[in-house]
Amino acid sequence: MARWDNKHDSDNLKGMEYRGVEYTIVQGIERGIWRWTVSLGEPKMIKLGEGDSKSAAVAAVECAIDKVLAPKKQRLMPPLGRNEST
Repeated sequence: MARWDNKHDSDNLKGMEYRGVEYTIVQGIERGIWRWTVSLGEPKMIKLGEGDSKSAAVAAVECAIDKVLAPKKQRLMPPLGRNEST
């Protein structure tokens, strides 16, 4: 679950954290626009996006974090050059 450090500032959600990754959500100039930013991956890349509500922005940034932190699917292959005989 997401959390923010300043509980009194619910309209400006700075310093939020999800799965150990810190991100920021701020209200846009336009009515009903919430912008999010997060720094992810190796090397670090800044991702940003927006939602039409605070909850939509939180869901979008958490989805972006999940995609980067998801374990990579690896195909297991037998070692080359080994012939097993019985």
